[in-house]
Amino acid sequence: MAVTRIDISNTSDFGDFDTPYQQLDGTVTFAVDPKHAANTNITDLELAPTNEQGLVEFSSNFSLVTPKSLDDGNGRLLVEIPNRGNKLTAGHFHRVVVATPDDRDNPGDGFLCRHGFSFLSIGWQFDPQVEDAMKLEAPEATIGGKPIEGDVLMKLQPDRDRKFLAMIQLGQTRPSYPVHEPGSTTHRLYENRNGERHLLDRTNWRFGRVVNGEVEESDRHICLDAGFKKGIVYELVYRTSGAPVVGCGLLAIRDIATCLRYQDEASPLADGFDHALSYGVSQTGRVLRHFLYEGLNRDEQNRIAYDGMFIHIAGGQRGDFNHRFAQPSVIGVPGPGQQFPFAASRSVDSISNRKDGLLEKLDEEATPKIIFSNTSFEYWRGDASMIHIQSGEDLTEHPNTRIYHIAGTHHIGGILVKGKQMKELPTGLATAYPLNVVNSAPVFRALFKVLDEWVVSQTPPPTSLHPKVSNHSATTRASVLSTFANQTTLTIPNTDKLIGLHRLELESAEQPVQEFEPYPAYVSDVRADLNEVAGIHLPDLVCPVAFHSGWNPRSPDIGAEDEMAIFAGFSIFFDKDIILSNYPNVAAYVKQATTCIDELIKARFVLAEDRDWMIEIARSRYMASIS
Repeated sequence: MAVTRIDISNTSDFGDFDTPYQQLDGTVTFAVDPKHAANTNITDLELAPTNEQGLVEFSSNFSLVTPKSLDDGNGRLLVEIPNRGNKLTAGHFHRVVVATPDDRDNPGDGFLCRHGFSFLSIGWQFDPQVEDAMKLEAPEATIGGKPIEGDVLMKLQPDRDRKFLAMIQLGQTRPSYPVHEPGSTTHRLYENRNGERHLLDRTNWRFGRVVNGEVEESDRHICLDAGFKKGIVYELVYRTSGAPVVGCGLLAIRDIATCLRYQDEASPLADGFDHALSYGVSQTGRVLRHFLYEGLNRDEQNRIAYDGMFIHIAGGQRGDFNHRFAQPSVIGVPGPGQQFPFAASRSVDSISNRKDGLLEKLDEEATPKIIFSNTSFEYWRGDASMIHIQSGEDLTEHPNTRIYHIAGTHHIGGILVKGKQMKELPTGLATAYPLNVVNSAPVFRALFKVLDEWVVSQTPPPTSLHPKVSNHSATTRASVLSTFANQTTLTIPNTDKLIGLHRLELESAEQPVQEFEPYPAYVSDVRADLNEVAGIHLPDLVCPVAFHSGWNPRSPDIGAEDEMAIFAGFSIFFDKDIILSNYPNVAAYVKQATTCIDELIKARFVLAEDRDWMIEIARSRYMASIS
């Protein structure tokens, strides 16, 4: 058994529902065979220390919410993949605004509980640093009993001129890997302007920060004599010592599911589960894509882990999840996870002519039902279209997948606070235009239920909805930007600086990785009102009072204003007179929006239980547009 022990540190009631629920928190200990065929795709597992039985041990913390009597549940386990140590369930399923660590366990409206699910969060990454993080305690690979040394790449783009920068990524307070011998000349700092790297003299920068006008040593900061300039990309390549087996996180995701599903001896539950599902959002959606690509849906006992997966806003990427010195928390660092294949179905790489598919390592029985959903941002990021378009042609859809584009939305969900829009992302990054307000949360809940019904009762999901070459709803980013340039006074990003995936040179371990030609990227074309043609259309697009995008330029205040802001789109309301001519009052608008909502319910893209919620969203949208 891969799970050898589960220790419960806390048991508490969860919510107040007709079916009593409880929350179990604790630690799970794993022991895996590095020689077993089910584990051989995990990088450096064979270099990790073993116990007397020749097994590699590691542990994770977990949090399980389940009916006090499993007989009262629906027989399904949902495994959440936490994002950078953060639980996601409350925010994505239970309509909770997560502002503090305590909010992560808020039952909210209890969507999953009301539907009888048990749901679990498992620590899978070694480097999260948020308070009470879900975390993997990974074993460390060694060679000849000595720590492994190697180079780590970090990209930083300051949003103001600074003398020094913190070496952190999203949700971090320190780098994933420590700096080895900070005074060494082996460390390198590059200034990257428009893809052209300039190596900065090692004598002109150091690991440190400025305190009271003096430079003091720091293993979490870099200081540049001439100062860092806002908007410029800096690439730090530093030497580290110590290589955790990062891919053990993928094994944790697999083995906790089979342990609980099949009621292994270590399971704390009185029964197992008929089905296991998993979901991941953004970074953790990419984790599940990587999990599938490594063929990990069978455990050491040849048991199926997951029957279904809901992969949201992951685009076409995998990530830093299973190679030496991988950094699970980072974004924008080229590596193995940004390479072909992108699509679930077998395809031919438009650059290398290599044939592969995301599901190639899985046999038919081990291939779960999968729903991929993306916002407009993932298309504008340059990779979402690659899961269904290759070499300028629509791919044949894998029978176990559906692909949905939620039109006119962006990565972080709709932001509308007390009727007001913001121009600053939760990360503090400022945008040129107010942030996108379209709320895709009801569609998220509905698509999960679609997946559940597909797995449990074999009810076919709705037909995939996304941009297509065949019906001309897919077009280039340059074409859409040209339309905006012709019809608006908006600042348009430089098409030469649009982010996207490139062919990479990965044969060498040298950093930074060399990037070559870009992969073609497609987005949805737009209508005359500048809203998107393709995808699932919420009332915001069916009866629009604004146009909504998946792209938004960086604010001039933070530099590089001709580049796209990461994660962000915009919503720009029409002139009030135009809105009132179409919808003279809130009742008229809500009537049209309700018709749209009812059609979405019929199409299974919105749940009937969320009808009133969506009507209220529409009402607030209209009132904000005329205020």
